[in-house]
Amino acid sequence: MRIIQILNSPNWSGASNYCISVSRELIELGHEVLLLTEPGKPFQRASQLGIPCDDTIRLNHRNPLLFIHAIKRMKSIFKKFKPEIISAHINEGAWMAGLVARKTVPDAIVARIRTDIDPPKGHFINRYVHHNWTDHIVVGSMLHKKLCQEILDYEPDRVSVVYGGVDTVLFNPARAAATQFRQEIGAGRDDILIGLLARLDPVKGHEYAIAAITALKNLPISFKLIAAGYENERTFAWLRALAAENGVEDHLVCLGLRQDLPDVLAAIDIGLITSVGSEANSRAALEFMASGKPVIGTSVGVIPEIVHHEEHGLIVQPRNASETARALEKLAVNPMLRARMGRAARQSVEENFSLPKFGKVMEGVYQKLLTRV
Repeated sequence: MRIIQILNSPNWSGASNYCISVSRELIELGHEVLLLTEPGKPFQRASQLGIPCDDTIRLNHRNPLLFIHAIKRMKSIFKKFKPEIISAHINEGAWMAGLVARKTVPDAIVARIRTDIDPPKGHFINRYVHHNWTDHIVVGSMLHKKLCQEILDYEPDRVSVVYGGVDTVLFNPARAAATQFRQEIGAGRDDILIGLLARLDPVKGHEYAIAAITALKNLPISFKLIAAGYENERTFAWLRALAAENGVEDHLVCLGLRQDLPDVLAAIDIGLITSVGSEANSRAALEFMASGKPVIGTSVGVIPEIVHHEEHGLIVQPRNASETARALEKLAVNPMLRARMGRAARQSVEENFSLPKFGKVMEGVYQKLLTRV
């Protein structure tokens, strides 16, 4: 198949990771893929992986003149590449791709990929674009499929669920034997390390993680909360101050961005996700699970669909620090339960969320769409 993927974002996000990962896997399966994207981190990552890219179209803006240039450039690329499948991953690229495709390559299938945070808008223009310039929608969760059916009035067979994938070689519990991370942070072999992998943003609910470990500070076991990610609307100074205010500053380790994240996750004992929203495809949950760690996650987004309660971890209500604390205590004091859930989590990822599986599922969706024509 000849496939064009469109990602009009200069930033690294869940949607960016989904797009780059599926593009690479489709190439591995023998398909011809061209990625249209903006200059920025996704473009750099795609170039490193050998994914053919074009970064000459600007869509991440509100300049009418640049839109005119983008339409002309997109027409030229479509005519030359002759795609059979066109998939746009973010809103600004989606309406234009559908419009240009209908005029330039009318036989191409336009399959919109929705793995961003927000549900689709229900206004007339968006419904028109999805019903007239889009043939199919691919979403990253059953939740988003339900939203597309309800908000866009889409038939169930026009929405496919393709969960994201994770690198099961890179994120692997076997790394634990070689990691130096515990030594780096001064943690003993028996210390319980709780990993919180999330950008510092209100939607990620860091304050509920601090409140939860505050409730546990008198437990007769030693533990640390490992916060990894990048500063966004909040800072690590804010997080440290919040921990100090609650008397748990000695239980907090702030890492920032790490290049050795697979080693860090291999060294922890429990994965924690305290998000109050977002989690359209939850890379963090999949990386914890691939690393053989049980996950305590909130019941938002895709999390309950991939982390099965009492099997791969524990699902708690968002904004509920006391419930989160009870879940943490349950796993912290029971190493056999952690080990059992961690093994089940790793097995689930290998069977359902590996990168090759991700690519094959998307390939199957595309092939099925082409046979309908």
